[in-house]
Amino acid sequence: MSWIFRASLIVLALALAWPAAGPVTAGPAVPSLFPLVLNAEWTRKNDDNSLSTSKVTGPKTIGTVRCVVIERKFTFQGRERVERNCYLATATEVVLIETTSQRGEPQTLKPPRTLLKLPPKAGQTWSWSPEDPGVDLKITSKWIGEETLKVGAGQFQAWKIETITTGEDLDIKAYTWYAPGAGTIRNERNGHRGERKISGWTELVSYKIP
Repeated sequence: MSWIFRASLIVLALALAWPAAGPVTAGPAVPSLFPLVLNAEWTRKNDDNSLSTSKVTGPKTIGTVRCVVIERKFTFQGRERVERNCYLATATEVVLIETTSQRGEPQTLKPPRTLLKLPPKAGQTWSWSPEDPGVDLKITSKWIGEETLKVGAGQFQAWKIETITTGEDLDIKAYTWYAPGAGTIRNERNGHRGERKISGWTELVSYKIP
């Protein structure tokens, strides 16, 4: 496995420790928890006071799978970056099919990563690892329960999820809240990559669902 591919997976793990893209549509069991409507937009504030925007840009076919792309624009090290994630949503799960590599190129996940199990159920857990045995990476998620949370965009009754990412000198615990009709409203993360500490938060300040 090339070092570039390995590095891309590490970057992916770091990105997935918090909501790099906007929320996606769930199936009929939870019709509004992850709104996915063409031209829907979300603006989020980061702990460094920078803003990121996410927008549903439309469907895409990857192999035989038809998923929906959410484009995120943000600033990293003084430069504007664009990240695109493509999701498949059903009544029982939300799956990440394709993301953006470290080089800014489309990268198909093998296997696809289950981002959320639906409908949410406190205590339910699931995990994902890349099929390449040379990559030491594991992402484990767990539904914690419902909480009332106030963020810049308002006050919401939201479902909280815990995500733990380990491997490749990486250990990060993140909490993300998902609210009906708004999607991802807040994320908090804490951990380290090697000797480098990783911490911060991101929260929703405004959104528009056409």
